[in-house]
Amino acid sequence: MIYTVTLNTNESVAGKGINISLVLKKLGVASIATGIVASDGEKVKQELDQEKIEHHFIKQDQAAQLDLFSSTETQVSAQKQQELLDYLKKSLKMGDILVVAGSFAPGIDPVYLTDLAKLAQEKMTHLVVDVPYVNVLDILPLHPLLVKPNTTELKSWFKKENDNLTTEQLVDLAHDMVVRGADHVLLSLGADGAAIVNLMHAYIAQAPEINKVNEDGAGETLLATFLAGMLQNHTPVRNLADSIAAATDTVQSQRLTTFEKTAELQRQIIARKITFEEAE
Repeated sequence: MIYTVTLNTNESVAGKGINISLVLKKLGVASIATGIVASDGEKVKQELDQEKIEHHFIKQDQAAQLDLFSSTETQVSAQKQQELLDYLKKSLKMGDILVVAGSFAPGIDPVYLTDLAKLAQEKMTHLVVDVPYVNVLDILPLHPLLVKPNTTELKSWFKKENDNLTTEQLVDLAHDMVVRGADHVLLSLGADGAAIVNLMHAYIAQAPEINKVNEDGAGETLLATFLAGMLQNHTPVRNLADSIAAATDTVQSQRLTTFEKTAELQRQIIARKITFEEAE
């Protein structure tokens, strides 16, 4: 089973973990959406119920909710964070996949990612990570199955924010993450497409040119489609093309892709192999 975790209580239906569950459902892959939600989490639950996606959310304490008449931000208590860990510890089984996606709400320190990663290792569960924090580098020795940084995040983690890096240099940084322990790194390059990097190979592909409508959800679409392809043992080249096509369709849609137009987009995508020597 796949468990998707959303930890930003200020995100409603646009929560990254939620979007990943929604895209997986469109691809016929079951998941359980979990995480910590505020009082307006009912919108999330209604959409998931409508799509027949199982969910189990930890509801934040009412006293800790955002006060609309003050500047105090929502704070997630340590107790609620522990409740989520306890739920996952009880639920996760060997071979399951734990997907942690999106930013963390105030009160949740980025080091919480390490807690989740250690739990996944303890339960022999595969870990997939799509968060913006440099703490991702700390969990690489625990061998996450898949990590999905974007260009901004990758440059920030390696303290190269002010460097004008080529695509090949970015791929080299992704390869560094693999050397440190990640099984696969799916590098989102935005309008320039994406790259998949592991110890065996690296492939990169451009995204088709389209009229942008809404970029929200593109990264989650890329990740969810790639993960579904991994489960179906698709080749990296096909998987990369499928994922870029799906993400591109999300960008040209009002909401997440329906996959009705992705075959046409996929035919426009050509992946090329890139050597790590090129990136150096």
